[in-house]
Amino acid sequence: MRRALIPLTLFSLAFGYEEATVVLYLRRIAFPPGPAHVFALESGREASTIIVLAVLAWLCGRQGIGRWRAFLVAFGLWDVFYYAWLYVLSGSPTFTSTDVLFLLPVPWVAPVWSAITFALILVAAGFFGLHRRRVAFFGAGLLFGFISFVARGIGIAHGYPVLLFIVAAALAVFAINVADVARNVPPEQPGRILGEIPR
Repeated sequence: MRRALIPLTLFSLAFGYEEATVVLYLRRIAFPPGPAHVFALESGREASTIIVLAVLAWLCGRQGIGRWRAFLVAFGLWDVFYYAWLYVLSGSPTFTSTDVLFLLPVPWVAPVWSAITFALILVAAGFFGLHRRRVAFFGAGLLFGFISFVARGIGIAHGYPVLLFIVAAALAVFAINVADVARNVPPEQPGRILGEIPR
């Protein structure tokens, strides 16, 4: 993963800026026609973004697992840089603002800090990999994180469910394989090369 980290970071930095400018343009141009028009534009833009990030991950990874890890790094870095560029270019949203994070398949409404925190967890999971025996914890963390993000959008919560987010983040972090890093295992040893999940 170290080999791919620099191109993934540079791409995500540039793509985050591009996304931020596109969002600002869409907000200025599309809001007068009404919410339905904005929803269609934003949904198409979001789907295109995921496709671009998936193609980048495909090109950076050697096999299925390596491509998944590259996608996690690219998606996480893109999300962080997206919010950084939005703030630099417009002064909004702030770290504590509530934002519509995503529209697909339903609106994701949550504080910006939660999106950035989870994005950084995805970067760590992609970079360090997942512990083989804890992959299910990561899946549960993703599921609970998703539920925390969409809870307000689908009307099952009035405010952001912070406790659910904490559980989601803890499960995801628990699954990350940091044992080899703590023991200073060189990246070329088995289980640490791009595309393999350590035992």
